[in-house]
Amino acid sequence: MTSSISQVRHYVERFCAGLAGLGFLLFVVEALLSVTSIFGRTFLQKGLPGDYELVQMLTAIAVALCLPYCELKRGNVFVDFFTLWAPRSLTRVLDAIACLLLAAVAFVLAWRTTVGMGEMREYAESTMVLSIPIWWTYLALPFSFTLLGIAALFNFHLECTKRDS
Repeated sequence: MTSSISQVRHYVERFCAGLAGLGFLLFVVEALLSVTSIFGRTFLQKGLPGDYELVQMLTAIAVALCLPYCELKRGNVFVDFFTLWAPRSLTRVLDAIACLLLAAVAFVLAWRTTVGMGEMREYAESTMVLSIPIWWTYLALPFSFTLLGIAALFNFHLECTKRDS
């Protein structure tokens, strides 16, 4: 059973790494977009129309794409100031509870962003300058939050099966 879980985790980790790579590329696009717009405003007196809108939308997508990989690699911030004194078994229990809480929050966010996307689409919300439908930004969010929840569950399993060394 454990080997099949680790095998599935391996495939999920590779998939999440690919999504994080895509998120990184979106951050690079944002940087290039910002530099181009700033250059245009500074030297040509004309920036890129809608650059703020695009940066906002791309940031939301890129961050969401990176979160599952970050969780799988335990890259999230841990505040261990209050547990430095605690035995390893207690910190493992607390970490396991934190993983379950993160999974629950991630699945709720996936659900609510799905609902939000439907409402944005139904009401035809769009950006002011470029008239891009806002719901397009939401496309990656439910999927990413669901993967974040799965990653947190994998880490919960990992915390529950760890042995003291």
